[in-house]
Amino acid sequence: VLLLEAGGEEPKVAEVPSFAPMLQRSSIDWNYMTQPSPHSCLARQQGQCYWARGKVMGGSSAINYMIYIRGSPEDYDEWAAMGNPGWKYEDVLPYFIKSEDNKNPDLVKLLYHGQGGYQSVEIYPYQDKNVFHIIDAFRELGLPEIDQNSEKQIGVSLLQGTQRHGKRQSTNSAFIRPIRRKRKNLRIETNAHVTRILIDPHKKTAFGVEYFKDGQLHKVTVKKEVILSAGAINSPQLLMLSGIGPSSHLFTHRIEVIHELPVGLNLHDHTTMDGLVFAISNKTATAVDDETRNADVHYYKETHRGPLSAPGALQINAFVQTKYEHSKDRPDIQYSFDSTNVKDFFTDPILTAQTNVNPLAYYDGLTVRPILLHPTSRGYILLNDTDPVFGPPVIYANTFTKEIDVLRMVEGVKQSLNLLHTKSLNKIGAQLVTIPLPACKHYEFDTDDYWACVAMSYTATIFHPVGTCKMGPKDDHSAVVDHKLRVHGIHHLRVVDASIMPKIPRGNTNAPTIMIAEKTSDDIKKHWLGKQGYSIEDRSPYEVHESDFDIHSWGL
Repeated sequence: VLLLEAGGEEPKVAEVPSFAPMLQRSSIDWNYMTQPSPHSCLARQQGQCYWARGKVMGGSSAINYMIYIRGSPEDYDEWAAMGNPGWKYEDVLPYFIKSEDNKNPDLVKLLYHGQGGYQSVEIYPYQDKNVFHIIDAFRELGLPEIDQNSEKQIGVSLLQGTQRHGKRQSTNSAFIRPIRRKRKNLRIETNAHVTRILIDPHKKTAFGVEYFKDGQLHKVTVKKEVILSAGAINSPQLLMLSGIGPSSHLFTHRIEVIHELPVGLNLHDHTTMDGLVFAISNKTATAVDDETRNADVHYYKETHRGPLSAPGALQINAFVQTKYEHSKDRPDIQYSFDSTNVKDFFTDPILTAQTNVNPLAYYDGLTVRPILLHPTSRGYILLNDTDPVFGPPVIYANTFTKEIDVLRMVEGVKQSLNLLHTKSLNKIGAQLVTIPLPACKHYEFDTDDYWACVAMSYTATIFHPVGTCKMGPKDDHSAVVDHKLRVHGIHHLRVVDASIMPKIPRGNTNAPTIMIAEKTSDDIKKHWLGKQGYSIEDRSPYEVHESDFDIHSWGL
């Protein structure tokens, strides 16, 4: 096995849960921007929204906010109903369980959770007083406190995260580090930028990849197969660079078309917005002076405890239904609570979002984020016209092109304002900040038109792009891979990442992506090693000791 990573090693600073915002726009982030749209990101510079994507060992799991949520059981039943056998909830649940090492068995429904897997999942070792007041506020409004990774989602919970004893546990630290120096059959190349997949145009068979490292172009040939796990932005880019995609687009870049497929389409994401801010009283605000911050840093280094061992109020999660949701048990809005410096944000909401340098532990306000769980708008990915290989892919997010998505967001805002009428939030002095945002001050504050303007002007995302290499049967003309994640029409090539999701789950996408990888790794072992290599109870990856790749290099 040869693993190629475009970025470098995961830095130690990424371990600190409260430092998550500072990893964005850093050297371990692809730093992507969307294309301007008349429906979203209108107040952002040049009308573009920023999309974080991890460029590091562990990918986006090394820079995300570590939330472990799987989505609704009906989400996966829907995938199966779209022509993907083996993807019903009863089929994928064992793979969620397989990877999990849940450290809080007393807080979850054990039937739905696992222990002993590679991926540690647990509540954070620190909660400030605001966390439980917000949970209690939702309970006052009638939401039950539940395990949201079981059969029901609608309710509120104290989140578990992909962290272990106060340190982030990315997929790199969970799955790769424990075996990296022990497996003779595993080789890892970092700072290796893959430029294309090598495909025999006559046999329609993938036989290797090319990648750029240290000023040289390297060629790797494989005996078994190529697995593409570059994510919902870069996986379609690499397929198109390799001659797989819409022929009309490939022709414009003079790329030989090996196989026509709808690569790059069906892009969708979990959209949210800035601008809905609750200020809290000085008694419960967690903002501190520099001396206290420095003391917290030293305390964390010694103990992995204290305020920096947690993501502040982002430990709270709530799922609700709006009046626009017609399914029985599935939510269409999720709520997260982001740490905010109120003065900074309302002085310059755009610059505050761009800098985002404060650890999550310290805040005097809460940005309430209604998150759109069931978007109907769809976008697409194209190659960069100037530099299709090394230039950033062109992202047409098309957020809010469907009116229903805006209506759900506005309703999500209005439901969240009910929290202000609870005794629990009164105890922390929570008040809606009524300063109108500059791009929307021509609307009356707190009207539907005002909040719709805020959503379309101060559009944000929780960075869950999916769908651009859609899974579906061969007769689905919008599908790129089959139910085994094999690229239609191409032998020995799979895509295994969030891009294969035909519809986005109603929850955070890190846990579902890990599940997809667990499930497909069993499919791969079954295909190449026979039935003896396929066991859902086997928590250790099968070892193959033969060398299965050859590397050749040319200087440029």
